[in-house]
Amino acid sequence: MIRPDRATNLPEQAHERYCKLDMHLLVVSPSGHSLPCEAGEINRRPGWRVTTAENYRQAVDHARSGEVDAIILPAPCTPEEKTSPDANTDFHTLIRLIDAQRIATLLLSDDTPPVRPDPRSLVEVVPRDITPAELRGRLAMIDRYHGVVKRLEQELHNMERLSKRLNLHFREIDQEMRLAGRLQRDFLPDTRQPIGNLRFASVFRPASWVSGDMFDIFRIDETRSGVYIADAVGHGMAAGLLTMFIKRAIVPKRVDGDGYTVLSPSEIISVLNNALADQSLPQCQFVTAAYALIDHRTLEFQYARGGHPYPILITADGIVSEMKSPGGLLGLFKGEDFPTFGTKLEPGDKVVFYTDGVEMSFQADPEAALDTRSYIRFFEEHAALPIDELMGRVEHRLDSESGSLHPRDDLSIVGFEVLRDAVRAG
Repeated sequence: MIRPDRATNLPEQAHERYCKLDMHLLVVSPSGHSLPCEAGEINRRPGWRVTTAENYRQAVDHARSGEVDAIILPAPCTPEEKTSPDANTDFHTLIRLIDAQRIATLLLSDDTPPVRPDPRSLVEVVPRDITPAELRGRLAMIDRYHGVVKRLEQELHNMERLSKRLNLHFREIDQEMRLAGRLQRDFLPDTRQPIGNLRFASVFRPASWVSGDMFDIFRIDETRSGVYIADAVGHGMAAGLLTMFIKRAIVPKRVDGDGYTVLSPSEIISVLNNALADQSLPQCQFVTAAYALIDHRTLEFQYARGGHPYPILITADGIVSEMKSPGGLLGLFKGEDFPTFGTKLEPGDKVVFYTDGVEMSFQADPEAALDTRSYIRFFEEHAALPIDELMGRVEHRLDSESGSLHPRDDLSIVGFEVLRDAVRAG
């Protein structure tokens, strides 16, 4: 590489640190122009690759190659050049190309240049009679930062390649998450058809593609049905995978030879708790759940919960209350007790299970203290509606809230209503 002259006052070690790449210099030397003597000696400097253009048209062709790093360019000065349309056109084309490709250029001119370069361009206007020392200094400065610019351009190119790879990777992840979300929804029950004398309805709103919430409704035998709702802490893929474990762990009856025994809600929650505890989940990873058993013939309702919000009972005459029972978080300790709570339902009664995302979604002011009664008041206002219309009102309420497109937490509600005109099984 070219060594800076003593006139540049650049330490040799500093210069070598910046000058790691060869530089291609284009010297434009139209006939009738006299370049500074230093420009003619550049060919003798080691490390420089110098190309000479005899006119502006040749200079344009060289610059278009994308291989030129710096240019020494005299502005039109002869009468022929100033009056020649072709010369002026070629010169202006060259200036625009220099600005577009951001090529460091020393424009030699006796007066104000005919083209005012863009303030962001790298065109530097210098006197045509520039001294050799000053020309050496300017060339040394260009040479000094040439390596830095090239390395920055290479880093930028690498970042662009990395960005494209990351975008492709994120698109693949997005497609996989969409598929996982669709599969998870396929595991949810179809609540459109009644089960015996019970009509069900639900709301399912994941915070992202995959939810940490899960619920199910199923017929156990001719007279009994089961329903559960579970919430794995957090949301996203980890919580979604845990819901699949929960679904597999909940088995409503135990087969004994040719017969079977329907497990109580207390047994179901205990088995689920022990199964989760056996997995030695991190202490920050736990589950809440509630499981209910309904007898279609007697309308006996039994349920047990583990750390889950209390189910809501809406009686046929519009009274709304929480069905409270003890039960700690699931997956932390084996052998915990989860007592069964029982009550007798009447035609027209409704029972609603929900996850804790409901409490935050019904907040009028997200920044205010948690209002634990806001959703209760909502159910009181719409207590007379059938269960499917009630869930429709919930959907409408959620859609009207600010931030509904990006909920802070997963939200799930599943409820059932005892049909007034249905004949009890048995």
